[in-house]
Amino acid sequence: MGYYGKSNAANPALIAATEVSSATASVTFDKVFNGETNHYRLVIVDLTVDNADCDVRTYRRLNGSDVTSNIRTMGIANELQASGASGNFTNATSAGLNQFDRNETGSDSTRHTLSAIADYFPNVANMPSMFHQSISIGAGSNTIGSADNAIWFERSNQLADSTVAFDGIRIHTSEGNIAGGKFYIYAMV
Repeated sequence: MGYYGKSNAANPALIAATEVSSATASVTFDKVFNGETNHYRLVIVDLTVDNADCDVRTYRRLNGSDVTSNIRTMGIANELQASGASGNFTNATSAGLNQFDRNETGSDSTRHTLSAIADYFPNVANMPSMFHQSISIGAGSNTIGSADNAIWFERSNQLADSTVAFDGIRIHTSEGNIAGGKFYIYAMV
């Protein structure tokens, strides 16, 4: 494989990274899923936004454009407290959009943040899919309960109506900009 060898002992190999410290509309990684392996990992650390009540989202990419073919998705969200509410969703269909948080992330960067780990399996011949886990602290109005805005979220999805490949991802918000955060792509074995 081009970017790691036997001496790497099957450890993840960092293949792309960026850090955001001022407002940007999106963070895009094009042509990072290049077929060297069938498994890649995105790690997001302390993503903050500049607009209250927005969601953090991703699109798959191919040749520099968003892929909007349908994906099927299911997941669960829980508030991080003993009496917190939870919510499940199954068999949802989305035109390429994956949401990384259930509640709406607030705009105060000292408190409102999202961190996530997402695994991508882009090989069309072997069920292209992804799954992620994220945790967010927010002050938006779209919480699953009324007591707390700390949310643990897990979602998985796979291509449903198409065999469109993908070679990258774009992370963005439903409104406003990404104000800060660290973003890493690893090749897995």
